[in-house]
Amino acid sequence: MFNNRQNKRETKPGNSGRRGENATRPSILAEGLGIEGNIETVGDLQIDGTVTGDITCRSLTLGEDGLVKGAINAETVHIRGRIEGRIDAAVVELAASAVIIGDILHDSIGVEAGANIEGQLKRRHKTRAATEDKPAEGGKPALVVTNS
Repeated sequence: MFNNRQNKRETKPGNSGRRGENATRPSILAEGLGIEGNIETVGDLQIDGTVTGDITCRSLTLGEDGLVKGAINAETVHIRGRIEGRIDAAVVELAASAVIIGDILHDSIGVEAGANIEGQLKRRHKTRAATEDKPAEGGKPALVVTNS
C-alpha cells in the first residue's frame, strides 16, 4: 500500500533542491502589498509596496512606488522610492525619484540630480575614527566646527 519510493524526494540532475541555491534571488514585496512589522533577512530584498517597520538585510532595492516607514540597516541600498527613517548602509545609491526623510549613515553615497533628502548625510567610518583619533594631550585638533 505504501511505497518507500513515495516518501523519497526525487531530484533531477542539476537540481539538488537545496535552499542555498536560491540565496542569490531577492525576496520581493510587490506593489500593492503592505506589511506592518520589522523585516530581517540575510539576503537581498526588493520592495515595491509599503513597509511600516525596520528593515535589516544584505541589499535593499526600493522601487519608485515603494515606501518604507522605519529604519534601514543594510550593506547596500538602491532607492527610487520614499523612505521615512534612518538609513545605515555601506553603499547608498539614490535615484532622481528618491525621497528620503531622515539621516543617512554611509561609507559611499551616490545621488542623482532630483533626489530629495531631508536629513543629514554622515560618513560612517569618519564618525568612528573621530572618537578614536583624539588629539594628544596639549595638542590641537586638525579642525574644529562650531555652531555660531
